[in-house]
Amino acid sequence: MKTKDRILQYSLQLFNEEGEQNVTPVDIANVLEISPGNLYYHFKGKDPIIHQLFVDFEQEFKMVLNAPIDKPLELSDNWVYFYILFEEIADFRFFYRNLQSILERYPDLETRFRRLVSLKTKTMASIIDTLNKSGFISISATEAEQMSERFALQLTYWPTYQTLMDDDVSTPVSIHRGVFGMISQLTPYVVDGGEEFLQLLTEFRDKMLKNAK
Repeated sequence: MKTKDRILQYSLQLFNEEGEQNVTPVDIANVLEISPGNLYYHFKGKDPIIHQLFVDFEQEFKMVLNAPIDKPLELSDNWVYFYILFEEIADFRFFYRNLQSILERYPDLETRFRRLVSLKTKTMASIIDTLNKSGFISISATEAEQMSERFALQLTYWPTYQTLMDDDVSTPVSIHRGVFGMISQLTPYVVDGGEEFLQLLTEFRDKMLKNAK
């Protein structure tokens, strides 16, 4: 792996574990066992590292958002799709856990992050609309709009909530719980039996949690 890629990899790990605000370029260089000068050769300080990590996250997350599931009525497909969304957020969780501070210090990222949240909402609205048109759920336009915003909200503030409430839980377990919490919001709108859907969803969640480490 090239030194530049290693810098990004270990910076991301340190930012996620220690909090970006607590990590200095010297800390990154020490973990990599390179000189600060070598790190500076590739990145002129911490700012360009954060910017590059955001670009990487933005590209990966957009790819997932722009490739919605092909079979929205298949529970396993829904679950995997949302799991991947949560997983991407978990991989770059330092952005979310310290979001306000980062956007204040890097105002050029604010517009890009706002667009990303808007894309989340748009994608969630599209999924809900597909479920509605297929007859799987029955939901009014106003309720669908509110649900898509709640989904986007959960995908934005889930890392902060997780840290606050139960930071000791493994990431896979936390993600499965997050996916369950999201999909279960469809229950009141399921046409052919919300209780049956919730039971099926709960059983699927328990199976995923059992296999999670």
